[in-house]
Amino acid sequence: MTVRPLDLDIAIYRDRIQVTDRATQAFVDQRADFRFSTDASIVAQPRFLEDTIVRAIRKILEGGFILRQPIAHVVACERPLSEEERGTVRSALREAGMREIVFDL
Repeated sequence: MTVRPLDLDIAIYRDRIQVTDRATQAFVDQRADFRFSTDASIVAQPRFLEDTIVRAIRKILEGGFILRQPIAHVVACERPLSEEERGTVRSALREAGMREIVFDL
């Protein structure tokens, strides 16, 4: 078993996220059980966004990994994120266990 850092690409869409593990290229398309988007905002419900992120990460993890400095790269979004929405995404990713969040939009 190879131990590796957790380094993920995150794409956010209306009530759906996609997560790709950069090391293994494992991919998950996770629909929200509870809607986190509204007509006005892609990330209106941070708690439900966090729930969706956590469920996707659980599905994608295989083998050993290091949670010392997990990194999430937000690489796509259905539409541009406002500063407030970026803060919401950042907070949800931190609550899901990510320590470094990079917006590569």
